[in-house]
Amino acid sequence: TRPTHSLLVRASTHLTAMNFPKIGLLVCLVVVTCCIAAPSAETVRVDASSGAPRIVVDGKPVRARMFFGIPGSQPLAIGPAGEVLSFEFTPTEDATGTATMHFRFGGTPGEIDLDDIHVTEIDAGRDVIPAQAFEGGDGDFTARWTFWPPGPKNTAGTIRVEKNRGRENTGGLHVSLKAPPDGNWPDFHVYHLPNLTLAKGRRYRVSLWARAQPARDLTVAFYRPGQPFVFLGGPKNPFEREIKMAADVGVDFVSFPVSLPWPPPGEAVNFSASDAECQQVLDANPKALLLPRIWMGPPEWWLRAHPDDAMVWDTPGQPGSFVVASPEYRRDAAASLAALVRHLEEKFGPSMAGYHPCGQNTGEWFYQETWGPALNGYSKGSLLAWRAWLGRRYADDAALQAAWRDPAITLPTAAVPSPAARRAAPAGILRDPVAERSLVDFAEFQQEMMADCVCELARATREATGGRKLVVFFYGYVFEFGPITNSPATSGHYALRRVLDCPDIDVLCSPISYFDRGLGQSAPAMTAAESVALAGKMWLYEDDTRTYLGSGQFPGAFDGVSTLEDTNRELVRNTAQCGLRNFGTWWMDLGATGWFNDPRMWAEMARLKALDDPMLEHPRPFRPEVAAVIDEPSMIRVAAGGDAVTRPGVYEVRRPLGRMGTPYGQYLLDDVTAGRVKAKMYVLLTAWRLTPAQREQLLRATRGSLRVWCYAPGYDDGQQTSLEAMSTLTGFKMKRLADTAAWAEPTPAGAALGLKEAFGVKKPIAPLFAAADATAEETLATYPDGSAAVALRETADGPSLFVGPPGLTSELLRAAARKAGVHLFTQSDCNVYANGPYTALHASGDGPVEVDTGREGDVIDLLSGERLGRGPRITLSMKRGETRVITVIDRK
Repeated sequence: TRPTHSLLVRASTHLTAMNFPKIGLLVCLVVVTCCIAAPSAETVRVDASSGAPRIVVDGKPVRARMFFGIPGSQPLAIGPAGEVLSFEFTPTEDATGTATMHFRFGGTPGEIDLDDIHVTEIDAGRDVIPAQAFEGGDGDFTARWTFWPPGPKNTAGTIRVEKNRGRENTGGLHVSLKAPPDGNWPDFHVYHLPNLTLAKGRRYRVSLWARAQPARDLTVAFYRPGQPFVFLGGPKNPFEREIKMAADVGVDFVSFPVSLPWPPPGEAVNFSASDAECQQVLDANPKALLLPRIWMGPPEWWLRAHPDDAMVWDTPGQPGSFVVASPEYRRDAAASLAALVRHLEEKFGPSMAGYHPCGQNTGEWFYQETWGPALNGYSKGSLLAWRAWLGRRYADDAALQAAWRDPAITLPTAAVPSPAARRAAPAGILRDPVAERSLVDFAEFQQEMMADCVCELARATREATGGRKLVVFFYGYVFEFGPITNSPATSGHYALRRVLDCPDIDVLCSPISYFDRGLGQSAPAMTAAESVALAGKMWLYEDDTRTYLGSGQFPGAFDGVSTLEDTNRELVRNTAQCGLRNFGTWWMDLGATGWFNDPRMWAEMARLKALDDPMLEHPRPFRPEVAAVIDEPSMIRVAAGGDAVTRPGVYEVRRPLGRMGTPYGQYLLDDVTAGRVKAKMYVLLTAWRLTPAQREQLLRATRGSLRVWCYAPGYDDGQQTSLEAMSTLTGFKMKRLADTAAWAEPTPAGAALGLKEAFGVKKPIAPLFAAADATAEETLATYPDGSAAVALRETADGPSLFVGPPGLTSELLRAAARKAGVHLFTQSDCNVYANGPYTALHASGDGPVEVDTGREGDVIDLLSGERLGRGPRITLSMKRGETRVITVIDRK
C-alpha cells in the first residue's frame, strides 16, 4: 500500500498581420503568445570547452540555477486539545473504485485520536466516505480501513477503536506509536480500503477531528494504488507557488520526483502518474525545463522474484534494498528507465531538460546504511559478482593464492571477507598491503560495482534521449565520507575517476556538505569538484539549506537559521560560491513544506545575476592557487576505526581550508600526477599509497611549489609499507612513533610564523610518524614526546611541510601560503571565494575584515552597486554570517 518512494528516495517567432483582417490579427496574436510561452529545448547539455562548465540550451549558455520541490500534501498540525480539520482538493487523475485515503503520523512515539472522518464531492453532494464516527467498536474500523505494514514488520503502531477517544468523549480511533526496537521506523500508516471513486477535475471536501499527545504533524493524502502509486490529492503544499516564484526571477529549471513505472512481465506500462507529475510543473510554469528525479529502487514484486539480489547485511533488521552488482537488476532497471525517458521525450520533449536517476541510500548511490554499524555484501548476488570480479582481476587460482598468501583459496570458492575481518584493524589506521590484500580487493570491488551501476544507467538514459539531454547523478562524496566508522570504502563512492571517465554523464551532484554549512561557515563541497570540471562535467550543489521557513529534523537541521536576513546571507554565500566555481545549484524544499516559499529569497537569486551573467558571457575556469588533494586508492585502504584520522584530516579539514583567507580547489591526486593541476601550494591530504612511479610523477608535477604532506605520505608503496618512500616524498627522514598522542603543540619557531593553536587528536593512533631529522628551526610543532610533528624544510624542489597529526589549522595554512607566495585576500579567518575580478566573502566572526583584492581600482559591491573604497586594500565592517560579493573596476 506504499506510494512510490519518490522523496528518497529536480527562436522567437515573429509574425505580421499587416494584411490580415481583424480576425486574422487576433488568431495571429494568439499564435505569437503561445509560441513565446512554450519552452524550446531540443538539446540541453554541458559545455566545458572553456574549462568552465556551463549548461547550454540549444547552444546558448544559461544560468545553471534551479528549484527542487516535491508535490504532495501539506502536513496538518494536531495537538493535545483536539480540533476539527478540513481542506479541499481536486484530483489530478481519475480513480474509479480504486482510490484510497492515507493517514501518516511521522516517526516519533505518541498517541493519536481520529474521529468524524468525512469526504464529500462538493458539487454533487455525494459521500465518498460517509462520516466515520467509530461508535460501533473495532468493526467500524475493519469494515472500511486497515493499516500497513502487517504482521511482524509493524514494529511501531497499534490501532484500536475505544470509547472516550473521539470528539466530545465519543468513540474514536486510537493510534499508539512506540519507537521500534531496532530504531528503524517502518512506513506505518492507516489507509482506507482501495474502493473509493474520485474523478479528475472535480472538487472534494475532507473534514475530520484529530488530537495528538505530544503535538505532531498529520499527513493526509489520496492515492490510486499501482506500480507506481499515483498521488491524487490532499492539503495542497507550496510546490506550485515556489515554482512560480522561481519563474518570476528567471529560474525555469525545475527538478522534482517522477514515478518510474516498472510493472511485472506481461502487464502494460502505465505512464499516467509520470505524465501528471510533469504536467503539474508545466501548469505552474509553462516555460519550465524539467529535470525529473527518478527513484530506481525495484518494486517489491521484483525483489520477491530475485531474492538473491536483495542486499544482505551481517546484522538483521536492515531495510530492504537491491544489489547494485546484479546483472539482472541493471538490465531490468535500465530497460524501465529507458522506457520512461523515451516516453517523456515523446510527450514533453521540448520541456525536458534532462533526467536524474537515483538509488541506494537516500537515492545518492552510496550503499544503503553506510552511516550505520552494519556491513553489507552477504547476499548470493553479491558473492557471485565478487567471484566474477576476482576472475577478471587474477588470471588463475595461482595468481589469487599468491596475492592473498593463501594456498587454499580458489576463484570459484572465494568468500566475501568476514565481518570480523572487515571490522578488525591489525595494522592500525591503514590496511597492510600484503597481509590484508583480500580486504583491499573487496573494498575496491564495492567501489567499482557502484560506479559501474551508475555508468550503466547513465548509458541507458543517454541513449534514450538520443544524446540530447542532461544526465545527472549523485556520486563522488570523497571528502564527505571521512567520518564513517566502518571505513570510507563501505560507501562505494571511491571510484569517482571511473565515473568521470563515463561519457554519458553531464552533471554530478550532492548536497552542500553537512559539515561547516551554517552561518559564518564555508559550505564546502563533498567532492573533488575541480577534478569534476577538469573531466568536462559540471558539479551541482543541492542547496537544501534549512531556511527560516524550514521544518522537521532533516539533515542540516542543526544549522538552520531563524530569520529571513540570515537565510539570505547563507543563500547568497552558497550561490555566489557556485558562480565563482562554475557549479550548478538547485534550491531544495527538502521538507516539502515551503522552505523557499518567500519571494524575498528569490529576489536574492535575481540579484545574483550580476555575478552569473558575466561568468556565462566570459567563462573563467576556477584555478585557485591552493589545491586540496585527495587520493581514492588511499581512502579505500582505511581500516575500520580509521575515522580517527579521516574525520579531522579529510572531512573537518575543509573548515581551516575555507577560513585561511584564500580560495582552494578540490582535486583527485591522479589529476595532479598527470600534470593537470597547477598551483602554488598543494595540500596532499591522503597521498598515503603511491607506487614508485607515482611518487616520481607527483614530485615532478609539483616541483617548485610548496607541498603540504599530511599524516602518512607514501607509507604504502604499492607492495609494502616503507619509511624510505616517505622520506623520498617529504625530504625528511621519517620515524614511526608508539604510545604518543597525535597532538601537536606549536614551538617558538611555529609561533614566529603565527601559529598559536594546537591540533590533532589527544590519543595515540597507529601508525604515527615524526620528522626524525628536523632541526629546531624547521620544527613548527611537536608531539607530547618532543618529536617533530610539523616541520618545514626548504628542498631543491621547493618548500616541504610535513604534518603528522590528522588535521590542519587556518593559521598553519596561512603560514604555508605566505611561504608559497599565495595571494591572501585576508590575513585572518574569513570564508573567501574568488575568480577573476570577483570575490565573495562570508564573515566567520564579527568585526572589521581587511581585504586585499590584489587589484588596483574601485571596489564595488556587485549586488548593490555601492562603491566600497579604492583597491587593492579596503576594510569592511562585517558581522558573523554576513556575505559580500565584490568586484574591482579600474576607471583610469
